[in-house]
Amino acid sequence: MPLLKLLHFAALLCWCGTLLYLPALIAAGTRRSDPLFYRDHAHLTRMVFNLVGTPAALIAIGSGTALFLKDGIVAGWLIVKLSTVAGMVLCHALCGVLVLHVERAPEQSVSIRCRLLGVVAATFITATLWLVLAKPF
Repeated sequence: MPLLKLLHFAALLCWCGTLLYLPALIAAGTRRSDPLFYRDHAHLTRMVFNLVGTPAALIAIGSGTALFLKDGIVAGWLIVKLSTVAGMVLCHALCGVLVLHVERAPEQSVSIRCRLLGVVAATFITATLWLVLAKPF
């Protein structure tokens, strides 16, 4: 049980860090017009999404599911927490959409969407953390 919680916490830390970092990374890639820089930056962005963010998200969700199934907890706060996690999953999917969009056509207007996505992701992460720390015993 402690190792499962440790796995869940470590994966969640990586996933949340990636959710906060990816919008900034995507926006930074649209600021320069050098095609070589842009190609390498797009490759780096895709690698961070595919090799860090997505596996961390899958491990965090899987280990979190195993934790609440093992304990048999079904409570109101858990439903709300799972809703905020679903919001984080939506932010993760939107990061993937932005990665694909920027790979096809770099444009400056993406930075506004990246800022908005970063704020929304930070809100969902904060809400999830608050719900975990405020859960009843």
